[in-house]
Amino acid sequence: MKTLLLLVGLLFSTSLWAQQIVVFAKGDTLTLDAKGTAPTPKEPAKAAFLASYQTDLTHPSAFAPIIPLIAPPEWGKAIPGAAGSLKFHDKFQGGLFVHVVLTDLVPHHLYILTLNGKPELAGNERLVDLVPGMDKERFFDFHKITTDAHGRYEATYGIALLPGPYHVRFYVKDTDDFKIVLYHDYFKFGVE
Repeated sequence: MKTLLLLVGLLFSTSLWAQQIVVFAKGDTLTLDAKGTAPTPKEPAKAAFLASYQTDLTHPSAFAPIIPLIAPPEWGKAIPGAAGSLKFHDKFQGGLFVHVVLTDLVPHHLYILTLNGKPELAGNERLVDLVPGMDKERFFDFHKITTDAHGRYEATYGIALLPGPYHVRFYVKDTDDFKIVLYHDYFKFGVE
């Protein structure tokens, strides 16, 4: 019985199965191996951010309370049973440190993870792209992901961002139609 409980515990352990991914810029990512190592980038800023991320993986700073990802209102697309959560640091050197868990999405399907701003809130001006058809609202599609056979995805990200406060939304978008399937309406963090 103890062996069974140990195996169940290991199966659901976040650190055992979660990918570890550093996003230096749009389209510029680095996935660490199972030991949390990766080749050191030649650029000093990237190397420093990777080192901060790797240090936090082994000796994590305090996390903010976990926030849920839920089905969007009428402007999105509901997937029955889909859910998720974000665990992140209120402040991190050089970017956002966030652990993403998604469950019960479409199996083996491609999604986009996005930070989305609002012109009157902090950090909007530091996000990469303008929302199509909007004059000032900005976003950052930071990574494309594929769910597993159970519609699950889990990863710990280090996302390099410009310094300052952020107050943004988190979106999970379907690549078929770019509709939002999970989101959290505005959370705050700071980049040092």
